[in-house]
Amino acid sequence: MSASSFIHNLRNCPLVASVQATEGSPVDNPSTLSLLAQASRDEGVTTLRLQGVENIRSIRKATQLPCIGLIKRAYADSEIYITATRREVLELLETGCEVIALDGTPRTRPGGENLGDLIALAHAGGIPVLADIDSVSSARFAVSMGADMVSTTLGGYTKEYVSTGGPDLELLRTVKQAVEVPVFAEGRYALRWQCEAALRIGAVGVIVGGVLNDPIKTTRAIIPSKPPKGRVGAVDIGGTWMRFGVFSNDWKLESIERMPLLEKRDDRLAWIRSQVQATGVLAVGVSTGGTVDARTGELWEAKALIPDHVGSIFSEKTLGVPTVALNDGLASAWGHANLPKYAGKRVATLAIGTGVGCGFVAEGRILMGPRGEYPRLNDMPGPGGSSFESMLGGAALSPNPSATQKATALQAFIQAGIVLQEMYFPDQIVVCGAVGLSDWLAPYLTSPGLSPSPFGMDAGIYGAASLVLHPEG
Repeated sequence: MSASSFIHNLRNCPLVASVQATEGSPVDNPSTLSLLAQASRDEGVTTLRLQGVENIRSIRKATQLPCIGLIKRAYADSEIYITATRREVLELLETGCEVIALDGTPRTRPGGENLGDLIALAHAGGIPVLADIDSVSSARFAVSMGADMVSTTLGGYTKEYVSTGGPDLELLRTVKQAVEVPVFAEGRYALRWQCEAALRIGAVGVIVGGVLNDPIKTTRAIIPSKPPKGRVGAVDIGGTWMRFGVFSNDWKLESIERMPLLEKRDDRLAWIRSQVQATGVLAVGVSTGGTVDARTGELWEAKALIPDHVGSIFSEKTLGVPTVALNDGLASAWGHANLPKYAGKRVATLAIGTGVGCGFVAEGRILMGPRGEYPRLNDMPGPGGSSFESMLGGAALSPNPSATQKATALQAFIQAGIVLQEMYFPDQIVVCGAVGLSDWLAPYLTSPGLSPSPFGMDAGIYGAASLVLHPEG
């Protein structure tokens, strides 16, 4: 079968079922995998991706479907394990597979073998080649070596590219623009909209494996997380105070220490480390003003409410234990979303303290940007054109607000609630923070869909603990 004929076959169904199993899995045998392949075939799948000589032969015979064949074999002198050498190519040529898939990255192959030679060997046997790549540069390299097609299989699984939480649609988009050969989408596809987005981008097919045919991967993906076996720490850094709480692993606050906000970031980190060491907690969650990249713990953007804040890093390296950190509005929203009364709902949080924070959670996910960006309600213009933060935040109000200040703040508060309702359609808006729960604002928290935080003044610190105890899926 030529590459063009193979691609043409995908017009009937662009979903390619990768029928493989985790090594050592009870389903990792040809007869079971054949049944799984037949189930996908019976639902309309017309193309398979298969691993291993025996599996390929058995499943092709059972389904009569064309397949992409590969062999996974580890070698001591190389990271490459997908059809890494001539040996695997020759074995695949004997199976009758319609396409051979191999690692198409420029990494060193076992024994120093050459990618171009492997592709030429497959072509000499009359078989087109699909190159599994991890980046745009790998895609270009594989095509220059003669690959007939490429697939984003390795995106996020090598040192070349950081893994995304789901499929890497941007990698697919850039690869599609960079090469002229057919491009397959593969890697962490699990939902219909993801597959359809890949096809809209221009993929000729979407290869999906784990969610279809690997119960080990599927179970790992859905099994509820387990909390640490001991106590955890929670840090809340605001514009006035720093607080450190100790929580049991069932989310009960056991103790709390607070310190006036220290001016220097190194002093703040040192204080947190001292609390970690004194309490013996196993992990720490951090809730703070500013924008924190959850992957690295780096606080890369902040306002002057907290001095010397940009450049702070909250991580195991700086605090001594595993650490998760997020913006305080996001952390508070996550804490509320894990309460029994809000779990599973669309929950917005309006945190009104020294500044104004906002967070939104739906379907167990925190709405945030790839680097921890949070909804910037605080900077949006409120009534009269001034920002919500300048009308509502404690830094803009006197310790005992005047009647005029309260009236202005109340007007801004009502408008902020309307904005949240019209932007996010929440089931509930939860209000927290010293200003949000103040005596003069509290009477207005009785409207339907609006409620004061069950955590009282401790929403930030409960939210920080929830980052560790209830990690986002």
